[in-house]
Amino acid sequence: MINRKAINEVFTPRRSKVNVDMYIPRDDLEKSLYRSICGTMHSFLFGESGNGKSWLYKKVFAEKKINYVVANCANASRKESIVSEIHSVCLKANSCVKTEFTESKKAALSCVAKAELAHSEKFKVLEEDTLIQAFKALSLDGKIEQSVIVLDNMETIINNEKLLGELSDIIILLDDERYAEFNIKFLIVGLPNQVIEYFTTSKNTTSVANRLEEVYRVQGLNAAQVRELVKHGFERQLKVQISKGELKTLYRHIDNITLGVPQRIHEYCEGLAYILEDNNWEYDSALLDKADFEWLRKGLRECYSIIDVFLNSDETSNGRRNQVIYALGQSSLHQVNTQKIGLCIRKEFPLTSPKSNSGIGQVLANLAKGKNPVLKKVSKSDAYTFSDPRYLMCIRLMLHKPEDSEQVIKKGFKFN
Repeated sequence: MINRKAINEVFTPRRSKVNVDMYIPRDDLEKSLYRSICGTMHSFLFGESGNGKSWLYKKVFAEKKINYVVANCANASRKESIVSEIHSVCLKANSCVKTEFTESKKAALSCVAKAELAHSEKFKVLEEDTLIQAFKALSLDGKIEQSVIVLDNMETIINNEKLLGELSDIIILLDDERYAEFNIKFLIVGLPNQVIEYFTTSKNTTSVANRLEEVYRVQGLNAAQVRELVKHGFERQLKVQISKGELKTLYRHIDNITLGVPQRIHEYCEGLAYILEDNNWEYDSALLDKADFEWLRKGLRECYSIIDVFLNSDETSNGRRNQVIYALGQSSLHQVNTQKIGLCIRKEFPLTSPKSNSGIGQVLANLAKGKNPVLKKVSKSDAYTFSDPRYLMCIRLMLHKPEDSEQVIKKGFKFN
């Protein structure tokens, strides 16, 4: 009997705890993060959602035995206080904090044959700063040399001027000797924006920026890393027999449609693994169509419906909108403009594309309009970027062009 691991132990797309068996080392990022934490400034870790920021810092902190807690900015938003969220994660629930004490005194009175009488006085304890309480608890009253407070999901408070101001004050206060004695470092984790942009509404923008440094951007896995994840998961963990040629086709397909985003790779592979289980663990490349549909149905259904509206109703070879959307699918997450899309169209559709870029700008502008825009305009430029990388994933999944044809074909996924 073949000893296979459970599928949900191998491919774990939303697991908060690091899946050590499936973790793909990212030496440069890990080294950069550790050196930043050991430095004199606070750290800022950023990258698109699903690229593994949480697994990265948890893996490094566990390996280096760094004492840390995670404060969720979404919870701070709910509580309307970052200090309150920090306090709650540093002090265990139901912890007792002394607020007053009672002192009893005895008096000997001769008139009652020296009978002892007692009276008591209550004294209020001077209330300690909430942040210092939290720091004391985290550092075990200074017994731990250094601790880190991770402020995760920073993007949830990006438009909250009050909380950004509070965070700015906290970061500046960490230099004050009353707070600095606990040697607390902050790691701010969020979506990719320049660190200074997070504090443009803050009253101390420059002061805060001078106390923060950016760790390298956490991007998707490269082709070699995708291959390692796919091979390790299916061949070593699930004991699926896949030929070298089929494995190459598989990981290239997964890399292309998931953009190398670890969470999306785990999602797709989890779905494919269940399909293989139902097929008695026999791999067949024909099963990829079914896996594509399952992944689309579970995570990209809304994106599919939105893009479908923009496509031409027919699949004619000279459908301009179809050509533009297909060309977008050949791009990366970086910015695109009319000229770049025009070059791609002339390369992919040499017989049917006009010499000019006529009409491309209008299609791009339309894709950036409405309640659910596929694209968003880059400020002060003629460029566009995807409003959500899932749109790019979806376009690559739903559209293809046969090698000897200039016709854009849409995969006809049908939802019940």
